[in-house]
Amino acid sequence: MLPTFPPLALPENVLSFEGEKFFELVNQTCGEIFKELMEVLSINTVHKLLLVENDILAVFQKKYKELEKITQRACLHLDDDTIMLKPGLRLDFDRFIEALHALTKSFQLNENDDSHNSYSFLIAFIENIFSNLVKNKNNYRYSEAVMHFAQSLYILGGRNVYEFVRLNLPGAIPSMPTLSESLGKAGARIEEGEFRYNELHDHQKSCGYDIAVCSEDATAVIKKVTYNAATNTFTGFSLPLERGIPVARHFQTDSFDELKNWFENEDKTNYLNVHIVQPLIASSPYSSPFLLVAYGISNNFEAIDVLNRWIWMFEKSKQSNVHIVAFSTDCDPRYLLAMRLATGFFAKFVNISLCDRKDVLDIDLPKDWSAWFFMQTRQVFFCFQDPT
Repeated sequence: MLPTFPPLALPENVLSFEGEKFFELVNQTCGEIFKELMEVLSINTVHKLLLVENDILAVFQKKYKELEKITQRACLHLDDDTIMLKPGLRLDFDRFIEALHALTKSFQLNENDDSHNSYSFLIAFIENIFSNLVKNKNNYRYSEAVMHFAQSLYILGGRNVYEFVRLNLPGAIPSMPTLSESLGKAGARIEEGEFRYNELHDHQKSCGYDIAVCSEDATAVIKKVTYNAATNTFTGFSLPLERGIPVARHFQTDSFDELKNWFENEDKTNYLNVHIVQPLIASSPYSSPFLLVAYGISNNFEAIDVLNRWIWMFEKSKQSNVHIVAFSTDCDPRYLLAMRLATGFFAKFVNISLCDRKDVLDIDLPKDWSAWFFMQTRQVFFCFQDPT
């Protein structure tokens, strides 16, 4: 077996070498003679060398005045003026060129892989369309990547955008019933009035936080009643509150007369109330918030309902290993009164002292603040008013 030399190790960025850096590389790998040859031939980059590699050694076969001294040192000479490049120099040069080619090929493979990865979803998306076009509509199938895309499109774009894309790209994304089923399996389906504390606990473990701020806000919505077949409930009526907590699945019935009575006597919700938990993570100040609950309400509630709800949410969140340190909401007078009662800001709960709890926050205010900054030094949680 013929002996072989190990591959020549070159820097990863060798393909960008030029000028003095390139000449120094040639000197280290091929010797002083080839360094001088590169200078005479005006080859000052790796790119140029690879383009003219087949012409380099051929220059020794002719007598160029500019190369006389280099040829004299690099070659063996016979009496009949025949010359031959010294075998050791030829071997060094061949190893150098071979290593450059191997590195170039490696970069090309990596670029091809990156290009394939960049378009991997597009390829899967188009393949899924062509696969479905030859099938009956009832037999359409969708890959996992396409299902994830469909879920994201629906969540970010809404139903109208989703239906527009689906109708104009036949076989591209699943129908609404199929999508709803996949969202339910993924845990993305949110039931009105149901607090998602189990999911909050999972979110807390995955993100690694233990304190958070809970914001509450209501937005006006168009009055509309819809039916959820999965839970046999009607959504769109204003959920009743028990100590400030919405009663989930309150409008659930099999009686047409009861449903008729609801439509005639119950308030249809004109506000959607949403509670969001924002993790407080020092290493990740822009961490994604978590949707805790959403439900329809009317304007019939009091400040005590708000405060009872906050205290209940504070205690339930602790069971999910999340300590709510503050609640944030808008400037509705009922919310402001709940804030004053919670913080003791010129207001007090009758026969109840929130500051006597064991889980309160002890606040160390600077002594020189006492003349102008009013705050109880023991707080269950802070309260913030939204700027808008």
